[in-house]
Amino acid sequence: MPLPLAKARRGSSPQPSPQPARSSCRSQLEQDVKRLRKALQDETALHAVLEGALGRAAVTLADMAYLPTNAQELLSTICILETAVTKLEEEMVSLHFQLTQERNERRLVEYRLKHLPPPPSACSCHSGKLGPDDPTGEKCSSQTEEVYPRAVLHEQAVKLQRQISVKSFVDPNQLSEDIVRCMRNIFISLSDSCRDSSRNSNMENQQSIPSPTGNYSISAFWTLSEPSSISSWVQSPQVDLNYNNNVLASETVFDPYKAREKLSWADIGSYGAAAEVSWMSVGKKQLEYAAESLRKFRLFIEQLAEINPIHLSDDARLAFWINLYNALMMHAYLAYGVPRSDMKLFSLMQKAAYTIGGHSFSAAFIEYVILKMKPPSHRPQMALLLALQKIKVPEEQKKFCIAAPEPLLTFALSCGMYSSPGVKIYTANNVREELQDAQRDFIRASVGVSRKGKLLAPKILHCFARGFVDDNSFPIWISHFLPQQQATFVDHCVSQRRQSLLGTRTFGVVPFDSRFRYLFLPDAGSLN
Repeated sequence: MPLPLAKARRGSSPQPSPQPARSSCRSQLEQDVKRLRKALQDETALHAVLEGALGRAAVTLADMAYLPTNAQELLSTICILETAVTKLEEEMVSLHFQLTQERNERRLVEYRLKHLPPPPSACSCHSGKLGPDDPTGEKCSSQTEEVYPRAVLHEQAVKLQRQISVKSFVDPNQLSEDIVRCMRNIFISLSDSCRDSSRNSNMENQQSIPSPTGNYSISAFWTLSEPSSISSWVQSPQVDLNYNNNVLASETVFDPYKAREKLSWADIGSYGAAAEVSWMSVGKKQLEYAAESLRKFRLFIEQLAEINPIHLSDDARLAFWINLYNALMMHAYLAYGVPRSDMKLFSLMQKAAYTIGGHSFSAAFIEYVILKMKPPSHRPQMALLLALQKIKVPEEQKKFCIAAPEPLLTFALSCGMYSSPGVKIYTANNVREELQDAQRDFIRASVGVSRKGKLLAPKILHCFARGFVDDNSFPIWISHFLPQQQATFVDHCVSQRRQSLLGTRTFGVVPFDSRFRYLFLPDAGSLN
């Protein structure tokens, strides 16, 4: 019996061991896991970069490594093309500005020639009267008409030169104040001359308004980029409008930063007397209103090229560059029109420049180099453009910069958009106090409460405050800048919401509105 069993054992083939197959399969799985983990890390990093671009964070050049290769190549090509275009446009900007001024003045001359009184009957070519049969009469009459308008214009130019005498020493700060004041008068003149038709047009079509060079489309008044501020309104407590009628204003009161559901304050400080310019016209009739300011402005710009602000004190330098930036942005809109996107606006800010002290300074250079402003977190697209295209800083121009960053410039620099702060004139002696006033006045004018008792604040203010105040303390921080009655009312609304809606945020953020609009605040002396 044992023999067959032994034969059977010798005849059977050995079974293969499963270990090598299992080891190979495990190794393959480990490699797949590593590959998937690496892909997940790359996707997570890419998601963080894109989320940061859409949120508050600026995308740096180091983050570019996480973008796909074709996206990197596309962005690099765009940067190269933008740089080339910017260099070409910077060479044209001074000529373009001059051409614009000359064209406006030519239109003004043509308009005035049609309204000149008849020229004198006596002609310098004759000693006696000009008879109807005189063969030289037509020629002399033409010469007389030509000489007469020239004499009138020369007399006006001499008179203007007396009013704006070029001094042996031009105060840079006084000049910057005059430039802002002059450009403000131009904007208001071009707007006032057609304000009635502007109101009618806005009533008929809320989605289109004229720009300085034509029509351009605008975004809706309210966007839903931050929907989280809406959902909790439904169950929020109502505001007693009758009880708070001494704090809240009626619907007809001017509210420069009106937003959906926002109730206006009865007292908004200096912004209540602001001049609003949301569109302009540059026809012959409108140029007649702005004629004197246009002539003054051209002379001021010529003087600007001769001054050197390098020896100014830090406060004087700060006031000088604030005024120049605001004036340059307004000048750029007059010369080029209103851009349709942040990319076009950034291109405009790079090519619009003034020559000061022998150097050319663009609006972008003034804002982000001279004044050391951080990329705007309330405008992520602009922050992304700044990260992708660095502004070159020549060594000889670093000496024009202010000593240290000034966060309150957020409330002084205006890029001509609906959510931008108002424009006012800053002085060398009081610029720090004036910046404090600008912060207070902007907060009083821009914040409010909803009908459900929720505090509403603009995105530019929320982003500014996040550097030193958390969201829980944000309403309290705002209250410090409000009049006593308004501060008490806000504290009451915040406290009521916390009791009735536990765990919800006590304020909402109003998105940044990029429609064209300027607010001109009254001079400090005019409020007294």
